Amino acid sequence: ALRGAMSATDLLDEAEVEHQSAKDLIAQIQAGDDSPELHDAKVKVLGEYIDHHVKEERNEIFPKARSARKLDLVAMRDELEARKAELLEQHQAPA
Repeated sequence: ALRGAMSATDLLDEAEVEHQSAKDLIAQIQAGDDSPELHDAKVKVLGEYIDHHVKEERNEIFPKARSARKLDLVAMRDELEARKAELLEQHQAPA
């Protein structure tokens, strides 16, 4: 939705890379194949990635999204909340 409404797609490209980097680090951490020191380093870097990413979204992407006239942010919020509930339900379901 943002790509169709915003001209600053470079920010969205960066956000996609950051999301994938975080997912990769999370998978590595969950695998638990590292020494305690390397595990701690990965957790620290993940935290730094997330901090940077949240600040970038809050300070750059979200203001641009709010000013884009083509977006229905309330509808997007409702879709995200529904997807979050669905994922939480899947995560909590017995295997």
